[in-house]
Amino acid sequence: MDTSIYRYVTAIAECGSISAAAKKLFISQPALTKQLGRLESSLGFKLFDRGSIPISLTAEGEIFLEYAYQYLRLEQEMTKKLQQVGRWDGMDVQVATTHRGGTYVGLHTAMFLKEYPQVQVEYLDSSASSCEEALVNEQVELAVYTDPVISDKIEYMPLEEDPLVLVIPRSSSIFQGKNLEDNDLEHLYELEPEELNREDLVFIRSTSNHSLYLAENALFKQYKVRPARTFTVDYVDTRYNIACGGGGVALLPFVTIDKRADHRNVVYATLKGEQLYRYVIIARKKGRAISQGARLFWKFMIGQRFQDTI
Repeated sequence: MDTSIYRYVTAIAECGSISAAAKKLFISQPALTKQLGRLESSLGFKLFDRGSIPISLTAEGEIFLEYAYQYLRLEQEMTKKLQQVGRWDGMDVQVATTHRGGTYVGLHTAMFLKEYPQVQVEYLDSSASSCEEALVNEQVELAVYTDPVISDKIEYMPLEEDPLVLVIPRSSSIFQGKNLEDNDLEHLYELEPEELNREDLVFIRSTSNHSLYLAENALFKQYKVRPARTFTVDYVDTRYNIACGGGGVALLPFVTIDKRADHRNVVYATLKGEQLYRYVIIARKKGRAISQGARLFWKFMIGQRFQDTI
């Protein structure tokens, strides 16, 4: 059962704007506007008065919202009761995860197993490209990794925004004469994109099987960055350690960086006026009927996206 549209409407009503709701839901504003428009067209009336600030419900929208909350509550109650009568015993589900995807599911696995003790979950460590290959070949039912999604045979939902940070040797000419005393993960140094083209910078690149490689390519293309020198390292923690040792610049997930360590040889940076990020997603093969255990896992992990924003 897909209750997404009910969650969309309740989020818009609670947030007071489509843009704020889209941010809470981790979807784009145009996508949310399109979904709402389709619903209103099928119903034959408007749910929201878009001319008011904040956005307000129409009379029909008030009624729809009341029943949307009831529907979501009833569905949750039904799921729990079905579980209690033991109809879902002995369910297994295999989930492919990347290093970053595993971090997300790891934080929520205990809660999932507490709510659904009948489900046996097996996590398979993989790269982003291998996650997609396993989904398409039906070797696993689900995968949790980071965008972008390459295969058109896969459908997905965003779970969490994943901020990215540039880790740069403090000895770089970029920082000559600059005050870096307050620099840390909460106070990123803002640099101009062209500064990444300096001759003394070496860019430590991800291998092509990881989604960070695609994030690097997007960064280079969008901001016209042409690194003078590059070399490739597969494992993200190794890239981080090389950068901390002064060996080059690395684009890394915020969660990879050890907040407790004092790395005086590096500067944590972003681009001026920009926020660098990607999304952690949960994915499945389009059109494939998945098991009950996989459906529960899919729905639960997406549900944590809403819980984490409360």
